[in-house]
Amino acid sequence: MEVIHAYVLPRVGVDDELISLAHACCPTLLDYPIDPACPSEAGDPGTLHLTIEMVADAPAADIGAGERADLIAALRKELAALAPFSTELGPPIGGVAGVVLDVWPEDQAVALQERVRAAIRASRGDAALQHKGGRIHCSLGYSYDAASSDPLNSALRAITPRRAPLHVDSLHLLNVRFEIAADTGGWRISWTPIAEIPLGG
Repeated sequence: MEVIHAYVLPRVGVDDELISLAHACCPTLLDYPIDPACPSEAGDPGTLHLTIEMVADAPAADIGAGERADLIAALRKELAALAPFSTELGPPIGGVAGVVLDVWPEDQAVALQERVRAAIRASRGDAALQHKGGRIHCSLGYSYDAASSDPLNSALRAITPRRAPLHVDSLHLLNVRFEIAADTGGWRISWTPIAEIPLGG
């Protein structure tokens, strides 16, 4: 299954503190039924991302080149007036879905999300927005079985630093693929790029 998503992606050489925090958490995640977003190679961001929004009215295969061009144009229009910004992510928190880093302060990230939603609505209609998505966050790993989060969170609390900066100056439009991983039986994501849209034009 492939669905078009709008993500913010951490970058090597820019967001190294965030990537290092994610890698510092990985050994703890491996003690639980959690599939880490980061690969074992230090410095590799893997599939770390902030989900800003998804295009929920159709799978990616049913959205043609013209429709994609309209969506990209709408995103460029909405993001042209939004300045690049920096925020922070953390601390790592374990829960039913895995381990996440929340965004704080979140006002500028929420403003980005609202502009992306406006662009999707303008190009595809209200039906393309079908969920609220919850608080904006970065997933460090996804659960594929149940386990107690109490010892997990105790172990995560020992990891320092607890927060790291993220610099946001562009939005990535991606075909995101969801597949069942042979080694865990849980969902695993990968993606192919469609477009990168700068903030501020």
